Amino acid sequence: MSYDFASAPAQARNRRQCQRVPISIAVRKRVGEEVVLCQAGDISADGIFLASVDESPSEARCLLEFSLPGSKTVISARGRVVRKVQNGRYQLTAVRFATIAPSHRRLIDRYVANPEFLTPPPAFRPTPS
Repeated sequence: MSYDFASAPAQARNRRQCQRVPISIAVRKRVGEEVVLCQAGDISADGIFLASVDESPSEARCLLEFSLPGSKTVISARGRVVRKVQNGRYQLTAVRFATIAPSHRRLIDRYVANPEFLTPPPAFRPTPS
């Protein structure tokens, strides 16, 4: 699944008050016994914006699992779906983090402040002489 977040309706993207940064990662979202693979479009200290093809309830509580680019740490966060917008076949979902380990919160905060801090530098490739 690949969603073009630039085409998302403005009302789906612009309500968060914290600084957010674009991100393109897979996120596992569990609502009850249902597990859905989503694509993240941006992240902030307070939440994450997702695209999926699921139809979870608007006020659903969920468990999210994901890794930030360049990190092997799996972040687990409980959240609440605060907004849904249907855009074609995709369900755009804003999830506010409710419960998250302090170490995971710090990792997200550092990533939002400087998205490159986890991204590994490009591989060195010597040029032929």
